[in-house]
Amino acid sequence: MLKARSSVRAGPRRSGHQARPRRATLQERPQPGLPPHERAKCFRITCYVIVQCVAVFAGASTIYRCVWVPAAGLRDYDKLARIMYLYDSEACGRRVAAALAIANLRLSNATGARGVRPVRWRPALATVSASLSAATRWYLNFSVAIHALWLLSAVLLNILVKMRARLRLQKIGLSLFLYASVSVVIFDLSMAIVYASHIKKSLTKGMILRYSGWSVEMKLENYSAWGGWVPLAAALCWARGGPFECLNMYCCRTVHLTLRGVRKREVKRRLTLSVNPPLPEARSEYPSDGTVLYFRAGEHIPFRGNRISRHL
Repeated sequence: MLKARSSVRAGPRRSGHQARPRRATLQERPQPGLPPHERAKCFRITCYVIVQCVAVFAGASTIYRCVWVPAAGLRDYDKLARIMYLYDSEACGRRVAAALAIANLRLSNATGARGVRPVRWRPALATVSASLSAATRWYLNFSVAIHALWLLSAVLLNILVKMRARLRLQKIGLSLFLYASVSVVIFDLSMAIVYASHIKKSLTKGMILRYSGWSVEMKLENYSAWGGWVPLAAALCWARGGPFECLNMYCCRTVHLTLRGVRKREVKRRLTLSVNPPLPEARSEYPSDGTVLYFRAGEHIPFRGNRISRHL
């Protein structure tokens, strides 16, 4: 028995008409980018980070240029903060004078026949140490490097969000910005802990002067007052005053949730495609089997498949 199938032969294309463009399937459609509210949130966060990095660079430049001269301080804590952290005498090229002798204390070596051993007179020395200010400058170099990376990642993410780049590029920008933000937060918190531990070197104001070596050139109003406010203030500055550090943590949390939302949408899209694959485009296929009879639409005389292949 002969099998009969109806098929419609595609006629030749007309030269005056263009071919109809092929409709894009679900796999060929571009991946959706970030939602509008997430784009606006990322834009605000990056602008905040850029302003913060510029402020950090401006503050660091004042220390590099030796602006905080101790002689310009008015109050005791202002002077102590300058000599303890803000002004490095060695890096700024200033030689701090040390106490060489106590001129009003002289003991006679003429003991006579009393059998008392003489006391050898020696000058009282004061060691000049700029270890804390030098360490602050070294920590500041590291902080500037981290903030430079943070600034570059913020600018990159801002450009990608504004231009509405491909989702893959936006994911890379979000990841770099997240890693830089977390690094800055961890570094600031660790520096705050380090500077809070300097209280043991600043129990009194006079102790700060003796440790730094400025006891000859610097005079204070009260030497016995507690000087622990200086390292506490330095630790608070490293922690961005508290509110700004909390805001930086909020930025990290927001970027992390945005990145996780993008990944969840991608996984959902892949699962949808694997469970419900898109329907293929309709197309005409002519088998080369010559034993099958075909009928054109509107015709009653059949023909074989090899005839179709000859006409195509």
